[in-house]
Amino acid sequence: MGFVSELRDGLTNLITGAGTAADKRAHSVYALRHVDPAQVEAAYRSSWLVRKIIDLPAHDATRAWRRWQAAPEAIAAIEAEERRLELRRKVRRALVLARLHGGAAILLGVGDGDAAMPIDLARIGKGGLRYAHVLSRWELVHGERRMDPEDPWFGQPTHFLLRGRGGGEVKLHPSRVVAFVGQAVPEASAIGPGLMGGASWFWGDPLLQSIEDAVKNADAAQNGFAALIDEAKVDVFGIPDLLSSLASREYEERLLRRLSLAKLGQSTHNAKLKDASETWETRQVVWTGMPEVIDRYLQLVAGAADIPVTRLLGQAPAGLNATGESDLRNYYDSVAAMQANELRPLLERIDAVMLRSLFGSVPGDVWFEFAPLWQLAPKERAEVDKLNAETAAIDAASGLIPAEALAAGRRGRVIEDGCYPGLEAALANLPAVSAVA
Repeated sequence: MGFVSELRDGLTNLITGAGTAADKRAHSVYALRHVDPAQVEAAYRSSWLVRKIIDLPAHDATRAWRRWQAAPEAIAAIEAEERRLELRRKVRRALVLARLHGGAAILLGVGDGDAAMPIDLARIGKGGLRYAHVLSRWELVHGERRMDPEDPWFGQPTHFLLRGRGGGEVKLHPSRVVAFVGQAVPEASAIGPGLMGGASWFWGDPLLQSIEDAVKNADAAQNGFAALIDEAKVDVFGIPDLLSSLASREYEERLLRRLSLAKLGQSTHNAKLKDASETWETRQVVWTGMPEVIDRYLQLVAGAADIPVTRLLGQAPAGLNATGESDLRNYYDSVAAMQANELRPLLERIDAVMLRSLFGSVPGDVWFEFAPLWQLAPKERAEVDKLNAETAAIDAASGLIPAEALAAGRRGRVIEDGCYPGLEAALANLPAVSAVA
C-alpha cells in the first residue's frame, strides 16, 4: 500500500510565516470586475490619457499603411479603390473601437443577394464590393459558436444580427463581417458562459479592463497635485477672542473688512499691517518629490499600455546620452508584430473581396507589405543609398548576375526607396535599359 503525498509549489517558511496563514499575502486574491461600458466611454471622452492610450497604437499601425507590389497600373487601381472605400481610415477606426470596447467589425457590402448566406468569391464580378462600413460590437449580436471542426468557419459565430434603429434586424453570415477583437479572453472562458461569467465568448475585453487601476492612480495623482496648487501659500491670522466674538453679526462684518484691509495693505505697500495683539504667518506647501511621484505613476501607465513614455507623453529622453531610439524601435517592433499577426489576416480577408471586385480575380503577382514605421534620418538614408550603390557596382563587376537582371533589380530598389521622385514614370517612357542604373 503506497502513500500519496501532496506537493505544493511555492515558498513556505514556518519560522517567518511566509506562505502560511500568518502571511498577509496569503489572503490576497485576484478578482475580475468587469468594467462598465458607460465608464469606458466616459473615460475615453474625458481623460486625455485614456484617449491617447487607445488611439496611438491604432494610429501608428495605419499611418504608414502598406506598399503594394504589382504592375504600376494595378497599384494605381488598388490605391484608388482603397481611397473610394476609405479603407485606411476605416481600419484605423475599427482598431480604435476594438481597443476601446473590446470589439468592432468592418461589414463588407457585396451585392450577391442574401446577406445571411456566405460570400461566394467565385461569383464576385467587377464592382461587386459596394461598401465597407465600420460597426461597433454593440451594434452587432452574434449567434452560437461553430463547433464542427470540418466547418471552414469553425470558432466563428453561426451568424451576426445587425440591429436597426427601428427595431429591425439584418442577419449576416460571418464571411461578410471582418471582426476586430479587442483584448482576447482565454479560450476556457470563451466556451459557453465562461469560467468568469463573461458577457461574450466572441468579443474580447476593453483595454481599460487591465489598465484601469494604473490610469486612475495617475489621474488621481495629477488631480491631487493640481488641487494643492491653490493652497501653495496660505496666510494664517491669529485674532484674539475670535470664537467668542463671532456670535455678533456686527463683529463678523468688521472682521471681514479687517481681513480685506490687511490684504489691500499688503498689495499696496508689500507689507502686512496688523494690530500688536494679532499674529500672522505664511505656510507654504513643499513640492519636493511630488513631480517624481507623478512621473512614476505615468511610467506605470506607459508600461501597462505597452507604449514608451517618449511616445505617450511626447517627453524628451532623460539621462546621459539618452536618445530614446531603443524605446521607439522596440515599440515600432511591437506594432509591426501586431500588424503581421493580427491586422494582416483581417486585411487579407478584405483584399480577397476587393481585388476580385477590381480585376475579376486575384492576380498571382499582387501582394503587399506594411511600410516601415521607423524612418532613417537624411544622413543615414544617404549612407544606406551609398552602400547599396557600391554593392550593385561590385555585383556588376563580378559578372555573376546578368546585367539585365541586375539593372531591373537595381531600378526596383531605387524606386522602392524613393531616392529619385518620378523615376518610375520617367523610366516607363524610355526604351528598355540594360545597363546598371
